[in-house]
Amino acid sequence: MNRWTTDQIDRLQLYPLRRPLGWRLTFRSQNPGRVHQLYVNGRLADCTDMLDDRQFEVSADAAPQEFAIVAVVGEDRAVDFASELPSEISCPPWVYRPAVVRDVQHLPGDRLMVFHDGAGGEMGESPALTRELWPPAEAHWGWGRGALGRGGFGVGGDLAPGFGGGAFGLGPLGLGAKSLRDDLSLSHEGTHQIKLRVSAPQGQTSSAEETTFDAAPPPAPASALTATNYDPNQKTLTLQISPSA
Repeated sequence: MNRWTTDQIDRLQLYPLRRPLGWRLTFRSQNPGRVHQLYVNGRLADCTDMLDDRQFEVSADAAPQEFAIVAVVGEDRAVDFASELPSEISCPPWVYRPAVVRDVQHLPGDRLMVFHDGAGGEMGESPALTRELWPPAEAHWGWGRGALGRGGFGVGGDLAPGFGGGAFGLGPLGLGAKSLRDDLSLSHEGTHQIKLRVSAPQGQTSSAEETTFDAAPPPAPASALTATNYDPNQKTLTLQISPSA
């Protein structure tokens, strides 16, 4: 038996939520004995607790979003199968995934900022995405740092990823490193000019790392349909479609 499947899952329906802003997603699944996972834009976002649960609540802080439901065996409810899913689910062509190598040269309070031009040639003044590199819950110092004797071999006194911690080969000897990844959903089709910067709490910013990304988002739904003419002889109704902003 496959550990996961997208077969026999249908009737996906969305209902708007006001608080929190987002959607209630319901579905039908004919996979008895399995729980279900929700992938949003190719990322594992949630999983059901009970075998008969057939709904999720999803925030609406980015658009467009693609929802995929996957049925899994109970012991795998928290296992991320994104890398095994079809590419059209795991790698939506409108999602840019910036990556930065974080190490102890970055200080608590530093933030990654991502800017893009909306495929229009004019770079936005405000970042489209920000991320704190060292959240308050994560200690900063690695191997050989912090209080003497507090940490074990390969772990600094503040229990941060140090020597041997993080992704292999990313940091220099004695300094841990971690590759951080995030998602930026792009709603405009075309080639986006993108800049990545790191900012410090005091206002200093690093030089920009520049790249491009070709986004191919799905068509935006119509915001309104307006009847502009009706020909009773031909029984023809003319509609004007107003695209979403």
